[in-house]
Amino acid sequence: MKDKISSASQKVAAAAKARPAETRWSLLGAAGGAILGLLVGGVGITAMGGGAGVPAAVILALVGGVLGNRFGISKDRPVRDRKMD
Repeated sequence: MKDKISSASQKVAAAAKARPAETRWSLLGAAGGAILGLLVGGVGITAMGGGAGVPAAVILALVGGVLGNRFGISKDRPVRDRKMD
C-alpha cells in the first residue's frame, strides 16, 4: 500500500515539474474560486423534486481550477513547442 502511495506521489510530482504553468494556474484558479465562493456563501441545487445546499466555495473552486488548468495548458504549450525546435 505504501508503495502505491509513494508511486502515485512521484507521478504527481513529475507531472507538476513537466507542466509548471498548468500546475500553478490550476492551483491559483482553485484558490481564487474558493475565496470568491466564501464571499458569496452557499447556493441551492434542486433536481427531481429535491434540493440540497452546496457551499459556493466548492463549486467555484472546481470551476476556477478547471479554468486555471486550461489557461496553464495554453501557457505551457508554446514553451514545449519551442523546446522541440
